Amino acid sequence: MATAEPKLGLALSGGGHRAAFFHIGVLAGLAERGLLRPIQVISTVSGGSIVGALYYLHVKNLLETKADTDIDDADYVEVVRRVEADYRAGAAANVRASAYANLAANVKMARQSYSRTIRAAELYERHFYRSAWGERALRHGRIAMRDLTIQPHGHTGPFDPDARNPERRAKVPILLLEATTLNTGHNWRFEAMYMGEPRRQSESDVVNDIDKNVLLERTAWTKLPGRLEDFPLGNAVASSACFPGGFAPVQITGLFDDLVVELVDGGVHDNQGVEGLLDRDCTHIVISDGSGQMPDVARPAIRIPAVLSRVVSIYGDAEREQRLLRALERDDTAFFHLQSGLEAYEREPPDGKPTPRPQKLTTRDFGVAEEAQQALARIRTDLDAFCETEAWSLAKDAHAIVDTIIPRQLQIAALGTPGAPQRWPWTDTIDLANPSPRLLQVLRVGKQRFGKPWLMRPSWVRWLVYGAAAAAVALALAGLGWLLVPHGAVLFGLGLGTLVALGLYAGPGNPVSRVLYDTVVPVLLAVPLFVMAHAMLLAGRAWLRLGRASPPG
Repeated sequence: MATAEPKLGLALSGGGHRAAFFHIGVLAGLAERGLLRPIQVISTVSGGSIVGALYYLHVKNLLETKADTDIDDADYVEVVRRVEADYRAGAAANVRASAYANLAANVKMARQSYSRTIRAAELYERHFYRSAWGERALRHGRIAMRDLTIQPHGHTGPFDPDARNPERRAKVPILLLEATTLNTGHNWRFEAMYMGEPRRQSESDVVNDIDKNVLLERTAWTKLPGRLEDFPLGNAVASSACFPGGFAPVQITGLFDDLVVELVDGGVHDNQGVEGLLDRDCTHIVISDGSGQMPDVARPAIRIPAVLSRVVSIYGDAEREQRLLRALERDDTAFFHLQSGLEAYEREPPDGKPTPRPQKLTTRDFGVAEEAQQALARIRTDLDAFCETEAWSLAKDAHAIVDTIIPRQLQIAALGTPGAPQRWPWTDTIDLANPSPRLLQVLRVGKQRFGKPWLMRPSWVRWLVYGAAAAAVALALAGLGWLLVPHGAVLFGLGLGTLVALGLYAGPGNPVSRVLYDTVVPVLLAVPLFVMAHAMLLAGRAWLRLGRASPPG
């Protein structure tokens, strides 16, 4: 009986730009070991989708311009170099701030069909994908998902990767951009040929018995109504990356008569992207996980909002662990993550000191100081400007982890042919084995979402300014105190008005609340958000300057 050909899948987790730069280091390590050419499925989530789509476009360019017999592993090394340069330039554009940096777009957000998320989708295409897309045609000014199908050089007629990949040395990958459907709780998948909620390809009877939510069927683009067949790549990526609380859901109207599909971050359903690889029957799996992991808390807050937040974190952490434990039960799975090599501890009551639990790998095994690994694991999961030091440190860390783990994963390593080590932008600029105080400072400040340039200043300067600001506020309050006391009725009226406004907001389907909060408020906030965005862009440019990488020593 003939042995089935190995089918290698790559999962790129969520985690904003932090995860994306970690994934770039993983791609570099896999390229050096000849493990990008055999990849047949790429399942991506959130930040992994932003960089995964960029990598896919460059692979598309390679496979469509060069004959299969002429493609070698060196071509994939060059693909990763382009991805690294393009992604770093795109991340420097600061999507988080740029989404509000256009006044006309801010006013346009008063429309139900246009949100900060759709604005981010446009920015993804402009800053990350247009260069790789090149001179190809656009549909309605956008890159359409259905145009992402790969037509290999020299091949005539439609190409089915599932059927024809066994004939090729350089496999044609299938890209799965994973989102989550708010309507049903299922994962929603964008592909070059389809969108919708996929059926699980195994244990369907068991799944149907457990899951009673409606399945919004995966459908070919050509069978979708209206302009949905030209659904833009940027909107698909934004759907996968619109983390709740930061970006509004992506709405898909016109697909069903009686419901509007609402999509949020794919990490809500599966932040590691493992399910997509299992659905596509991958026999070998590589998981790159740059997501944020739940920290320990000595005294968790007991107020209801804080408890709810912690419960959500616990649920996500448990889901991550269960998915990964199932995947790692297989011998054909390689797993890289940002806490690789860090100690795990246990304690005995009443006052036992933490003692390390046994583990196979330490950070020194792959040439990274523990304090550097800890700082990297805490860098923010955001979409603002990431400086060179952050980007290249994350990539170098992942690259080193791949070089250490792949030789131990014999079933994965056997699918490639190791080549000569390459020189990457981080090779001579970042030293994680013996990090300088400056490098550690940048990485530690990198966990902050706001004020990073300010936090790089000496502490005595910051405390001096804080003291002066506190004194100014105290004087201002003292001077205004006489005005506030006799006007208690005014303050009461303002408070009552605020409660009424909140009540209108809370009323589902309330037409007043819809007009007030969905139209009036966005218009009123257009200018303040425009000003705030440009202040954030200035801070981002300062952070890029402060975080420029230079050779150690």
